[in-house]
Amino acid sequence: MLTTSAPQSPPNLPHSLRNGDSSSSGPPHIVSGLLAAREFIRKWSEHNAISLRHRTDGLMAQLSSTFHQLGGQINRVTGYEEIEALKRRVVEQEARIDAARASARGAKVTYERAVQQRSNSQREVNDLLQRKHAWTDTDVSRFTGLVRQDHLHEQEEARAKAAVESTETKVEEEFSELTRCILGRYHEEQVWSDKIRSVSTYGSLAVLGVNVLVFILAIILVEPWKRRRLIQAFERKVDELTQANLNVVERSMKAIEARLEGQDQLIARLLAATTAEVIEQKPLAGMTYPEHTSSVAEEVSTFVENAHDLVVRDREMVVMITCGAIAATLAGWIARGYLGR
Repeated sequence: MLTTSAPQSPPNLPHSLRNGDSSSSGPPHIVSGLLAAREFIRKWSEHNAISLRHRTDGLMAQLSSTFHQLGGQINRVTGYEEIEALKRRVVEQEARIDAARASARGAKVTYERAVQQRSNSQREVNDLLQRKHAWTDTDVSRFTGLVRQDHLHEQEEARAKAAVESTETKVEEEFSELTRCILGRYHEEQVWSDKIRSVSTYGSLAVLGVNVLVFILAIILVEPWKRRRLIQAFERKVDELTQANLNVVERSMKAIEARLEGQDQLIARLLAATTAEVIEQKPLAGMTYPEHTSSVAEEVSTFVENAHDLVVRDREMVVMITCGAIAATLAGWIARGYLGR
């Protein structure tokens, strides 16, 4: 298993550069130190680049081997390994038929050469027979040798012809075997394709069934649960808003009631003070008062009592009652000012 490591630091940097020693005086020392540092950095970069390239090559080789093994496992599981064996058998059979054809061509060449040699020998024999009356001892010896060679050439021709027939038969057999291998490979590929298609079809049907089952379960179980959760959340939110509104209304009503009670007390005190002043005040001589002036206090008192009863009976008239009380107070003050003139 390959492991990647971080780039190493330059191993042989000068001591003055590693420790940051700048005590060296003089530009030559600085220049030499910089040159040495640059050289070490260059070597360090080259070393790291080479290491990285080697690690990359090793990683790529490992990945290639892993993918090759994975492909072999997949072929073995799916049954494609048999088709690969048939492919190799077809290639081997093609090589054998090529060799058989080469042997057949060689046998034909040998047979043609044997036929040509026998033909030449027979032609020469015929020439000698045509001038048989003029033979010499040399011609007789030559004729005897030609007859012996013709017999040998005939045997060679027969053997070459048999070899040609044998090689042609071998070529036909190898071709038939190649045809059977190709047909077997085609048949296995068709079977494998049908199996893969059937598996794909069944897989698609299984996925479709799972999707339908999930859809039905979602409709039967999940959707009602989500609906209940949504309804509960909505009801809880409505209850919270209702309670908040009730609290706001109660606080507002309490504030209004407290304000009205304070106004009632203020009106009562004003009414008492106004009545006492009207009763204790003496009429001025020589002045006439309107007929309704003497009953202002009674009207104000009656109006306040009626307003208090309306507040108790109907809270919706709080604002109107308050306005009426204020108007009554203003009327009392106006009457007081009118009587005091």
